Amino acid sequence: MDLEGHIARVWPQLHAMAEPAFKEVRTASFLAGFLRKLGYKVEEGVGGTTAVVATLDSGVPGPVVALRTDMDCLLFKQDDGTEKPIHACGHDGHMTIALGVAQLLAEQGLKQGKVKILCQPAEEIGRGALELLKAGALQDVDYALGYHLMPKDMARSGQIIAQINWTACTLMEGEIRGLAAHGSQPHLGVNAIDVGAAIVGAVNALPTNPLLGGSVKTTRFLGGAGSLNAICDKVNIGFDLRSTSNSEMLTLRQRVSEIVINTAKVYGAEAQCHIVGTCPAAEADPSLQAVTCEAIVEELGPEGLIPAASITVGEDFNFFKEQLPQLKTASLGIGCDLVPRLHDPDMCFDHGALAPAIKVLTRLTHKLLQNQPSR
Repeated sequence: MDLEGHIARVWPQLHAMAEPAFKEVRTASFLAGFLRKLGYKVEEGVGGTTAVVATLDSGVPGPVVALRTDMDCLLFKQDDGTEKPIHACGHDGHMTIALGVAQLLAEQGLKQGKVKILCQPAEEIGRGALELLKAGALQDVDYALGYHLMPKDMARSGQIIAQINWTACTLMEGEIRGLAAHGSQPHLGVNAIDVGAAIVGAVNALPTNPLLGGSVKTTRFLGGAGSLNAICDKVNIGFDLRSTSNSEMLTLRQRVSEIVINTAKVYGAEAQCHIVGTCPAAEADPSLQAVTCEAIVEELGPEGLIPAASITVGEDFNFFKEQLPQLKTASLGIGCDLVPRLHDPDMCFDHGALAPAIKVLTRLTHKLLQNQPSR
């Protein structure tokens, strides 16, 4: 297989058809058609979404290895008010890698077991992985492999991180309802802005374990859109929670919710708080990480290996392990001299770095297929 030619043909097409979460219609059709031509059994519209699941079966009992790629892009507001879809998180590169691995595996053949290519929608809003789980796409899977293009300061072209330790992330939103009154008679009202300020102070004082990297930030405070001489009766407040520990994240969620609701009560207001989105932290499998390191060294040499790295970003791939604890997962970081940063509309990377990633993931898949099924 001509990897450079594959990248030159496939990446521009995927990059040009960027589509946001759950609207990846053309993208899904492209992936399904490509995989079907390789001989994979392809299922489209998985779970009633744009998800595509393609299976290559050796016909011999053995492990099931899943390779997951995300499909969606980001939307950026333009000067004229319109939104432009741009692959600023590298999902076009991820799909190019997945199709390259799929083609190599089809050409080389499988000695035993099955390979599933999971084309997942809606990673950017943290919901696509859950849809694949609901649809049962991972029920028969023994190993799930995820990967992501990494910023230049984490990995250079020709380097691959064997395990990215993603951080647990939760976005929460609260609504405070006070009581409107004339500015000259504040005693007749309940100022939702005062309540919100007290909540911000209490949330900022939450203790977190510094060894777990926990943090809670107030990221939205909206209210007081009425007259300047009116007591504000409604405030919308938002929070960003992070931790490397899933157990600490559960505690932080509970405490933020309690602070919002109970502080409002103290001031005579009412409040509610709910989770807008969440992703669990990565839970690495040491045995799988060791095999991943071997595959990287065998393809790229020892200079190409970065054993592990942590990042304060969430990734919904981690729902797979959270909901299926028996599943062994690896999340690789692909060095590609990516600048200036992820989620920047001007993000760019070295396309040549996709070829080493294809080789490593293909080798890793073959290694895992040689193992005995874990169930």
